[in-house]
Amino acid sequence: MKASQRFRPMAAGAAAVLALGLAACGNGPPAASGSSSSSGGGCSAGTAGVNLGSAAVKVAATDQLQFSPSSSSAKVGQIVQWDNSGTVLHNITFDSQPCLTDSSFQPGGKWQIKFTVAGTYAYHCTIHPGMDGSLTVS
Repeated sequence: MKASQRFRPMAAGAAAVLALGLAACGNGPPAASGSSSSSGGGCSAGTAGVNLGSAAVKVAATDQLQFSPSSSSAKVGQIVQWDNSGTVLHNITFDSQPCLTDSSFQPGGKWQIKFTVAGTYAYHCTIHPGMDGSLTVS
């Protein structure tokens, strides 16, 4: 048996796994800072962007690699704002709502979300393990 014949089934299997992986990825990467993503594309919890209005709740992303406060509360319809007042790049990655994620939260940047659905939303910074937060919307 030739070497090319032995590896052909493995190559076909690898191609199938790759195709399934790409299909499971959804609509591509999350929206970056400066762009706005709405509730389209499977996002049902709210609208995210940089200029949604006056914030009722503010959370700081700090140079001490923390969200402060780490736990916050808001009401449906209120705007929650994350501020990166430090010098370190962060991101805001929601565990259950990737469409609300800010993938590149630059120093000096702001990120806002207007939540339309009550619930508890866990988020974290994937750049800094252990930098976690939680928001309860009622």
